[in-house]
Amino acid sequence: MGYKRHPKKRNVDPSSLQMVYSKGRETILKKAAEFSKSEDVDVGVMMFSPTGEMTTYASKGRFEDLLIRHIEERLDDSDGPIENEEFLIESLKRLKLETEKMDTLDRLEALQSKLNEINWLKNKAEEKMRLYKPDPSKIDSVAEADCHQAKLLEEEASANRTSAGASTSGRVGNP
Repeated sequence: MGYKRHPKKRNVDPSSLQMVYSKGRETILKKAAEFSKSEDVDVGVMMFSPTGEMTTYASKGRFEDLLIRHIEERLDDSDGPIENEEFLIESLKRLKLETEKMDTLDRLEALQSKLNEINWLKNKAEEKMRLYKPDPSKIDSVAEADCHQAKLLEEEASANRTSAGASTSGRVGNP
């Protein structure tokens, strides 16, 4: 009796599928990059994850540019038209513009997040300055500056204890 092959069971757990897809995606993209470099050819790869997320790779430029370039080369080389060529080219150009807009929006969101963080830090620093207003003309030595710094830290710690005590004072029963 010979060896019998057993079919592999398909994994239906979504997290496992995503993990397997991620590992396979990295392998395929690495192989595509290696092939592109070793053979000096344009390589384009489009993959869809189990969650529907699209991943594209182009060895030279953007994926959309690679497709447009290939279609235009086919148009120059062929005698007859490619079916729906105008629609395909316009769709790819529109997709390219949408991708660029999405990239711009992502950058704007990242900048907005960073700006919000900086504003929060600025407000926190202004609040600390309102708590402690030393007269710089009366600070004559490093020792006095250290003393004022210690006062500031002590006032900040007591303010933190007061706000923490206020949040726990509403408890019922023994703490």
